[in-house]
Amino acid sequence: MSRKKTTRELWDQFVGPFLPPTHLLYAPYTEYTFKGIERGQEIVDLLKHFRNLKGKRFLDLGCGSGGISIAFSKSGTQVVSIDIEKMYPLIARSWAQDNNQEVYLLRGSGLDLPFKNKTFDIVSCNDVIEHVEDAKKCVKEISRVLKPRGLVYVTCPNRIAPQIVLHDGHYALPFESLLPRKLADIYVRATGRASKTYVPFQPTFPKMIKVFKNEGIKLYSIELSLKLKSFHNPPPQDPGGKIKQKIAKKLPELVDLYAKHTYLKWICPLWRFIGVKTG
Repeated sequence: MSRKKTTRELWDQFVGPFLPPTHLLYAPYTEYTFKGIERGQEIVDLLKHFRNLKGKRFLDLGCGSGGISIAFSKSGTQVVSIDIEKMYPLIARSWAQDNNQEVYLLRGSGLDLPFKNKTFDIVSCNDVIEHVEDAKKCVKEISRVLKPRGLVYVTCPNRIAPQIVLHDGHYALPFESLLPRKLADIYVRATGRASKTYVPFQPTFPKMIKVFKNEGIKLYSIELSLKLKSFHNPPPQDPGGKIKQKIAKKLPELVDLYAKHTYLKWICPLWRFIGVKTG
């Protein structure tokens, strides 16, 4: 009888053909992947401020290696995980077993979710929407399977943020995020990062909000809340906290303008949202 492969062996089997250990992106990509449970716990802690998660039905859309699914399973939610890559459910199942968690895993597309209407209380779309060829259809599917007043957690990189322009989060290349699709394909291929770009959806902030609003989901920016809090209620260890607080008291409209129309749209490298289905 052959020995069962470990989670790490399954991972290397999956990424090996396109991302061998000698590849520049192997180490950061692998490290990021196996910190998934920690990222998932951060999302759990965040959503606990809005809902009691225990017993709720949770969909991890684009679950990858399953870190977020495992974190939610530990919190007492009923977890269903789905990914279009055939190896990801296998890796996620192995990792869930390593953590003594039971997660229901499926292979499928976010463009055609195999679930009935109004099935889930919460949907996570973490590091996914930018990789979807038809983001509008994906959002429509999210809205369809989400219960009224259900929550969505979604992230998306800001292609025009200076940090992303100088060093994008997917290929570690300068200016890649600003290029048209065909030129980006040539760029990542010429630099040996990938055969083509796998980041087709890179919206502006207003477009991101609009895509979800059109499907009855109102997005609330986590980064906006944190930026406003940094001015109005800065932590004691912030060296410029007192100055920020004085500015916020004397010029609150200016602080709001900066946070909403400068920082959020032009500087913030990664948008994180909590969405609420209004219908």
